[in-house]
Amino acid sequence: MNHSGKEKNDAIHMNSGKKSFSPLKEPENELTRGEEKKSLQKEKEATAKNGIPADSQNNLDPQLAEEVYPVYILKRVIYETVHMCHKAMPKEAIGILLGYKLIYEGKKYVKIVDWVTAEAEQSQTHARFTPKGVQQYNLLIDEKYGGSEERPRIVGIIHSHPFGSEPHFSATDYHTFLNVPYDAEHNVFILVDPKSGYYKSFIVVSNDNGQKSLEEVDWVEYEPR
Repeated sequence: MNHSGKEKNDAIHMNSGKKSFSPLKEPENELTRGEEKKSLQKEKEATAKNGIPADSQNNLDPQLAEEVYPVYILKRVIYETVHMCHKAMPKEAIGILLGYKLIYEGKKYVKIVDWVTAEAEQSQTHARFTPKGVQQYNLLIDEKYGGSEERPRIVGIIHSHPFGSEPHFSATDYHTFLNVPYDAEHNVFILVDPKSGYYKSFIVVSNDNGQKSLEEVDWVEYEPR
């Protein structure tokens, strides 16, 4: 893939909101299913009830520790979700993001390691999971990861606006993501335009009064080593 933004090293690429990608090109070092499972088993951070492992204060990969970014996304996830969005055009697409909410030296960050999708109502103006789709994606997650305490959790949504310009939230998007079950603090909302190459990341934040909003943040692509 081509990357816009500052390259931190051979495996970590920082991006501040816009991404140039080639969705039909196979990513380098794409994980096989077995390798993916092995990689996920190495995740030592057990996800606590609130999504943040108690023992994760200082276990950020040294490769990532140069600067802590709010969101880290596995390269394979980027490739596959962009492909999903292209395949759905001209309709909008939607998927569920899986990962871990962690802390390093007092800084919270989200590590996205996988994604799933399922049956959804899709048109050129909206996309949302059907009740059957919600059951499907939960079943897919359970079948893949079982009851392991270290399994990745649902940490957000990916959604596309395939209009050929910088994507912005609709009123429906705000209503969906700032309400149960997707409104947990620090959840991630990725907004994609596969035509223009935007891949924007937002997190749920709360003010002093408990009012929630979506804040655009930098994200980093990473590859397993």
